[in-house]
Amino acid sequence: MFTDHDISFVVGPAVIVLLIAGMLARFMQRGEVDPMKRASAMLKTNLIVVGAFCLLLWFLLPTTPVLSTFGYPTTERDIQSASQLLKYLQDYNKAIVRTTQVVHWFIFVFVWWFLTSYFEFSKAINQKT
Repeated sequence: MFTDHDISFVVGPAVIVLLIAGMLARFMQRGEVDPMKRASAMLKTNLIVVGAFCLLLWFLLPTTPVLSTFGYPTTERDIQSASQLLKYLQDYNKAIVRTTQVVHWFIFVFVWWFLTSYFEFSKAINQKT
């Protein structure tokens, strides 16, 4: 679906859209007087935006056969040449690199979302008390 370097061309703009959506939601919620309602609305918006981002990351995961069922050589006869072995190793190395990139971005965005939501709710609770 994507080449090795395309993930940064897809995720980079997606992170920018994520940040813009967060700022836009914050701007739209600024008129809300009740801090708990404002924090709740921000949480809902953040859940939708981060959910969409996670869906994008899911589509960026490489499609590789499950290693335990098929897709890898089981005997030495399955590999006829060194070029076959090299191709096999390169394909799975690319899959591992892509999966690592997706997990990296998922952790980054999830932690960012969690801390932002926690900050909003703690600020709202402090304003209420």
